[in-house]
Amino acid sequence: MKLLILLLSPIFAFGLIVESQNTACLLKYADTDTLIVCDIDNTLIESALHMGSAQWRDHIRSKARKTGYSENEVETILDKFWLFAQFFIPVRCVDPNTASSLAKLQQSQAILIALTAREPIEIALTEKQLHSVGIDLSHSHFSTNPCSLPLPYPSIYDKGIVYCGENTKDAVLIAFFHKMNYFPRRVVFIDDRLEHLQRVENVLQSLGIEFIGIRFSGADARVKAFDPAVADLQWSLLPTIVSDEEALNKLN
Repeated sequence: MKLLILLLSPIFAFGLIVESQNTACLLKYADTDTLIVCDIDNTLIESALHMGSAQWRDHIRSKARKTGYSENEVETILDKFWLFAQFFIPVRCVDPNTASSLAKLQQSQAILIALTAREPIEIALTEKQLHSVGIDLSHSHFSTNPCSLPLPYPSIYDKGIVYCGENTKDAVLIAFFHKMNYFPRRVVFIDDRLEHLQRVENVLQSLGIEFIGIRFSGADARVKAFDPAVADLQWSLLPTIVSDEEALNKLN
């Protein structure tokens, strides 16, 4: 029994993943020794339409593969579709209280950044979308000047947001720590994708940094309800914006 406790103790000391449907859960972790890291898509914000959502990306990827494009071509097509759609779509907070929760974190002097799989080319668009729902991450503990990270693919920190691009989130976060010469005692990371949490957990454990992962489930129902026919119709009608309800009525 003593051996079992010794084997398990590092896990409990340095890694924990829980689930939550709201972002207010972050408030209890706010202190100056903790870095709070937030994913963006399907965590802070989501498309108000089926088109342009994170799950729509998977739909476009699947369609491109079935058409016979190579994997590199598929990703190129996906990026072009995504960037074009983001210019038009309205976004909303997944959790209606997200903007106020983040504002409270900032008022508490918590150290807060966003970590997104979006490309650096999306900086202006991402800021515009976040500002449209009352989220401003530019009041950061770190420099507000753009800062490139030394990684295989382009990755940039800018105004409180780290854009990963094609790099994995765990690799980007470690590169960010080294670039800023900043190593927190604890990281709290909220993301809708469990695999991102697990990868970050593993790399932080190797550094002896305590980790709390929050698997955000607030967008799960929306993801499950994705309707590819509605999304395809919305795409075909651009630049006119058609709501999910209007598109469904047209289809019926």
